[in-house]
Amino acid sequence: TDWKDVMSDAAETIGSVNTLIAKYDYTEDGFIRVIYGDNTDWKGIFNPLRRILGANAKGSVLILGAGGTARAAAYAAEKLGLERLYHNRTPEKAADLAETFGGKLITSLEESDLSEENIQVVISTLPAAAEFQLPEWMLPLKPVVFDVNYKPFYTKLLEQAEKAGCTMVRGSEMLWEQGVGQFELWTERTAPYKVMKEVVLSNCQPQTEDEATEEDS
Repeated sequence: TDWKDVMSDAAETIGSVNTLIAKYDYTEDGFIRVIYGDNTDWKGIFNPLRRILGANAKGSVLILGAGGTARAAAYAAEKLGLERLYHNRTPEKAADLAETFGGKLITSLEESDLSEENIQVVISTLPAAAEFQLPEWMLPLKPVVFDVNYKPFYTKLLEQAEKAGCTMVRGSEMLWEQGVGQFELWTERTAPYKVMKEVVLSNCQPQTEDEATEEDS
């Protein structure tokens, strides 16, 4: 049997595939097997932000980091209609994001360099071990703070965001949202959203007081 590969726009643009679906297409020469590649990581970012921001989002998103998840974040931000700002320890990698998805490279998080920007969302794709926190001047702006790490349940960034009264999105929410996308691609059925959410949360939330203490330490 002949076969061919097909990639979704998301997978091609982001540059990675996290879901494969095998299908058969009928052609004049008979059936051919199609391996369809898609990426649902961006939906894990897009869906929670869409619920918070609504259909007519305005302003900018500050994307921290420049790896594969940052690419998914940039794709999601573009779909949301947000202006993209990229900041990374290695500016060259962030510049690649700006070239691919549009937006601006930000080399400094000083207030003087960002005062003209209407930052509505911050998406951190940095590892939790980096213990990144936002500069204090940014907190009164009350951006939505999205940390893609699903463990620990409270990163240093989320602790800071909660204390400042910012709306937060955890990596656990991204995890179940992208999983819902995968389920529906594989089965062509509506995913059991509530069940999937409960399973993810049961694995991401601290289970005991000792675990909660470890996360805070």
